[in-house]
Amino acid sequence: MQNYLKSQSTFENTLHKGRRIVQSIWNSHWTADISLLLIAMIWGSNYIVIKGVVETVPVFQLLFIRFTLTAIIMLPFTFKVLRHADRSAWTSGMILGLILGATYFLETFGLTSTSASNAGFIIGMYVVLVPVLDHLIHGKLLKISLAGVLLLSITGTTLLTMKDGFDPKIGDVLVLAAAFGYAIQMIMAKKLTAGKTMDSRALTVIQFSTVAIVSGLLSLSQPSSWSYLTPSFWIATGYLVVFGTMFAYYIQLVMIRRTSPSRVALLMSSEPMFAAIFSILIAGEHLSIWQFIGGLCIITGILLGRRFQE
Repeated sequence: MQNYLKSQSTFENTLHKGRRIVQSIWNSHWTADISLLLIAMIWGSNYIVIKGVVETVPVFQLLFIRFTLTAIIMLPFTFKVLRHADRSAWTSGMILGLILGATYFLETFGLTSTSASNAGFIIGMYVVLVPVLDHLIHGKLLKISLAGVLLLSITGTTLLTMKDGFDPKIGDVLVLAAAFGYAIQMIMAKKLTAGKTMDSRALTVIQFSTVAIVSGLLSLSQPSSWSYLTPSFWIATGYLVVFGTMFAYYIQLVMIRRTSPSRVALLMSSEPMFAAIFSILIAGEHLSIWQFIGGLCIITGILLGRRFQE
């Protein structure tokens, strides 16, 4: 009996130490950094996944299925907060959902006629556009430093369209419009939620549900067929739903509180780089020297632009 109690005590002590080690690793800033870098990698891979899907599946049908599944999976975890959400939360969520929907429409249609690497770089420009649009909305003159960052990003976008010469594609224009959409959505989110108590989980589900409903209605205007929905489609969509949306947003929300804003900016700014890497390795895309320089210009602009956001 005494030996049993001793072994039980040893087991409990070992278990307790193990829990402390796991908790220490989980709370480590290194875990936060690696997690944020993983999210940047996942979001960078999204472009090549989406581009592959929209080659065979209509855009609105893809977005309808993607965001419907996301909203349904999130519903059991957010049902209570949705029940207590007031009219202001629902109104704000639907407005933001409409903006987010328009942004995803532009981005996804853009990917049908531009490279995944271009899309990754150009979308990242929203970081620069947020402070620029915020200044313009409030009637403020742009500071020389902010104007310089904007000019650097515009130069990078121009160079991205060059292989044998200046040859912008409609997809590049649509993705650039999507970058404006993301910037507007961030500005509006701040404006609509300022001074109000709103649960971010409820807002997120309302936004995603709005995108799903609008996409579903618009999908009626496109020819659709269940033959598009192959096993590879469901694998790709499942990846976008589980990893590219739910997992990424949750981990980002948790981990950004455990590291410095500057490290968050540095790690998340690697998203366009990962988009280019996946595009080259998986899709066999090629960056000319001018496109490579353009990408560097945009990443530099993103890093500097985040300083204006903080």
